[in-house]
Amino acid sequence: MASAPLFSGNDELALRMAQHDWAASVLGVPEAWPAAIRTVVRLMLDAKHAMFVFWGPQLGLVYNQPYVQFLQDKHPRALGRPFRDTWPELWPQLGPLIERALAGESIYIEDMPLVMFRNGRDEQTWFTFSYSPIYDDGGAIVGLYGTGTDTTRRVTTERRLAFQLRMADQLRGLADPLEVARRGSRLLGEELGASRVLFGEILEDGAHGVFHSNHTDGSLDELHGMFDTGNFGASLFATLRSGRTSVHKDIDAELGTTDPQAACQFRALDTRAEISVPVLREGRLTSILIVNDRAPRAWTPYEIELVEDMAERTWNAVERARAEAALHEANYRLEDLLSQRTAERDRLWDMAQEILAIATTEGYFLNCNPAMTETLGWTERELQVVPFSGFAHPDQIEELAGVMAQLAAGKTVTRYEIRTRHRDGSYRWLSWTVVPRDRLLYMAGRDVTEEKQGQEALRQAEDALRHAQKMEAIGQLTGGIAHDFNNMLGTIVGNIELARFHLKAGRADKLYRYLDGASHSANRAATLTHRLLAFARRQTLDPKPTDVNQLVTSMNEMIARTVGPAIAIDLALDSAWRVTSCDPNQLENALLNLVINARDAMPGGGRLLIRTCDLGRELPQHPAGLAAAEFIRISVSDTGTGMDADTAARAFDPFFTTKPLGQGTGLGLSMVFGFVSQSNGHVSLDSAPGRGTTVHIDLARCDDALPVTPDAAPAADQPGTPRSMTILLVDDEAALRQVLAEVLRDAGHTVFEAGDAATALAKLRHIDRVDLLVSDIGLPGGVNGRQLAETVRGASPATRVLLITGYAESSALDQGAPAPYMGLLTKPFALKDFMARVARIAAGLPDRDGA
Repeated sequence: MASAPLFSGNDELALRMAQHDWAASVLGVPEAWPAAIRTVVRLMLDAKHAMFVFWGPQLGLVYNQPYVQFLQDKHPRALGRPFRDTWPELWPQLGPLIERALAGESIYIEDMPLVMFRNGRDEQTWFTFSYSPIYDDGGAIVGLYGTGTDTTRRVTTERRLAFQLRMADQLRGLADPLEVARRGSRLLGEELGASRVLFGEILEDGAHGVFHSNHTDGSLDELHGMFDTGNFGASLFATLRSGRTSVHKDIDAELGTTDPQAACQFRALDTRAEISVPVLREGRLTSILIVNDRAPRAWTPYEIELVEDMAERTWNAVERARAEAALHEANYRLEDLLSQRTAERDRLWDMAQEILAIATTEGYFLNCNPAMTETLGWTERELQVVPFSGFAHPDQIEELAGVMAQLAAGKTVTRYEIRTRHRDGSYRWLSWTVVPRDRLLYMAGRDVTEEKQGQEALRQAEDALRHAQKMEAIGQLTGGIAHDFNNMLGTIVGNIELARFHLKAGRADKLYRYLDGASHSANRAATLTHRLLAFARRQTLDPKPTDVNQLVTSMNEMIARTVGPAIAIDLALDSAWRVTSCDPNQLENALLNLVINARDAMPGGGRLLIRTCDLGRELPQHPAGLAAAEFIRISVSDTGTGMDADTAARAFDPFFTTKPLGQGTGLGLSMVFGFVSQSNGHVSLDSAPGRGTTVHIDLARCDDALPVTPDAAPAADQPGTPRSMTILLVDDEAALRQVLAEVLRDAGHTVFEAGDAATALAKLRHIDRVDLLVSDIGLPGGVNGRQLAETVRGASPATRVLLITGYAESSALDQGAPAPYMGLLTKPFALKDFMARVARIAAGLPDRDGA
């Protein structure tokens, strides 16, 4: 439709606006809207902050997705409706402000109280908002746009804090418990605008109570005297005795049928809405803070939370006032009564299960109760003459000094846990709360040793579980390796035995067949080790700037041959960044693995899609440890059978395969996972039965320039025939060294052998010139092949180097990529590949790894 360009986007609001019947609204079709309005609407729809626009004679309303939260059930009816019809309850407050804005004034209001009618009820809210005029090209005001922020939570929080401070100021210093309750009830009633607020104190028998300390707004009578809890029904007081707040916004509607006795009692008190908050002491209901309203009222969460908070605070103040009053009266009693009270306190000190102590800020105990001596085994005198540090575990002495400095500065310390030495030499964990006053420390603690031991036992159990899971995974991995390697070794040994048998019998015509079979199985074993290295992220990679679009394009023909004619191939190379840093050969191998998996998932044919695209920095599916970056995504999608959730969750596990026995190693996807992880990327999988499978490879974008392929040198510049060289061959594997030395000598080269770097350097002193050093990277004796190469090059800068390596030695390359004079060959390798590399060096050609 014509309005689609204006209401672009995929969110719910954009789609609804694009389909809205604007012609039936007061605004008309969007094509007829003023250009300035259309511009503001387009900008507004992309905004992440709540915004709205209204214009025209009736001020028709258009808004963005965040504004829907303000409308709630008024959306989507509000689209295109007059602002006044949408917010009739707000018009008396907002109408004058809108008229000022239409006259050209920019309006900004902070924390304006608004009573909104949403979701079938009035709701008290606060908003910070602005209105600004929209001008056309001629300078005329054609509408208004506004922004808004719901500040209700902040305002209510500030109000609650302010009220708590006001309450604390009003109650501070009051000695009369009834005045404390009366003052607290009045302050709460005024804050809530409630009809009546009072406390009901429950007597010891639990069946009766006393109303006292009323506050009313004049619309209800005060309640005084005794009352029977049973008159309010069983359910209300069952709720209160369980410690839960009772809230009713319409008593007749909520209790009329379920608890008619309670509803009748409330009607007799002219009450239609109530909040009752219990105050429990030692599990017994002792008092109730009651808030009544003579009309039904939808209590807000702020109001309920405030009443709950004030119930405990006010009653604490009542109890404190009572205690202070009792203490004041006690001051006038006889000395024997004072002595009796002191003795009672001493008994409490002695009988307390909690550890209690008084100490100096210098770190010495002055007094401690029996619970402390029983916990630690020391006498009170022994505890007094040794400083705190004398009992502390050595590992915590420095930490204890810091805590003592905090206490000396007057700071309270809570739940400080320290290991304290028992008389028997063991250590107990004590958790202390310490309050400093007048250079003394008032301390309360408890023994948490059993809790700590339980936590340690839990940690050990978790470690044991993780170890068991790891051993299970290792068992699965080694079992898979043993199975595949035994098959390959069986083939190799069998072919060698057959070759030996036929050679002994003088039949040499089948030797090549058996040797080829052994070689094929050995190559399969090498492929398996490379896949294992890729899975373990230990393979040696040669990362370089790589154009992923070009790489996929160059593989197209090979992919077509691999999947066959029954599968259609689509390429969607949409990446504009194109370049990533990775090993292109390994990336080709990974893509080929994915293509083969896709082919096997479509035995009856289908469609294969390979796509590249660009991803921004916000990648919620990536692991938390992966650095934020711009990524290029390569996706391989098929229309095959797909996988269920359990199969997809195990798809990257080594040796896990859904193919029949003997038709898959289960290392393809694990190799892809290892290569991508080693390349600082991320791989993920989307699949479902019947919907096919998509595997995503995400590699970081690279800004480096692509390597330039050098033009071929003129024929006149080509080196002559390969020359014979003097070669120093170093490898601690004697069998491999013997084979390499033999083929090198057969090619006409002079070869000196050594099993370690020390032997090689000793022989080097008796050799006039070394043209080529061939060395394993991992050598015994503490000097690796790379270090040996640097030493040899120091003495003979013209010496070329060819390093050979297995996975375990690849750590020697952590220092960086090989130098220009240095080549690299990964074990296992074919002798023809090895000799081809040596021949290129002998002919003076660049080694293909860059040497």
